[in-house]
Amino acid sequence: MTATTTIKLQVVGAADGVFDLNMPDVEGYILGRSDSQNPAVPDVDLMKYSARERGVSRRHAALIAFDSKLQVLDLDSSNGTFVNGVRALPEEPLPLADGDTLVLGELEIVINLSQTSG
Repeated sequence: MTATTTIKLQVVGAADGVFDLNMPDVEGYILGRSDSQNPAVPDVDLMKYSARERGVSRRHAALIAFDSKLQVLDLDSSNGTFVNGVRALPEEPLPLADGDTLVLGELEIVINLSQTSG
């Protein structure tokens, strides 16, 4: 029996801003915003939460599994990625834990992790 980690991303201040994801495998999840000028859409599209005005890049950050732990990887964003106030260096994984606050530019997201047996 193996445990599966479920990730819940909650955009702070947006009741409908909930994204439920499974722990990423090889590829991970791209966090960012869509744009009418670019056909590429991120896995977690934050456009409807004023992402552009809040400094979220089109391809801002990635959620990845590294050393069997959820981590965030800043994709050299213009306005930075922060975990509990600590800035992530571009392309260097920063661990995420249950209850952490992830900030992309000025957009706050709370991370909730839960494990289920499968």
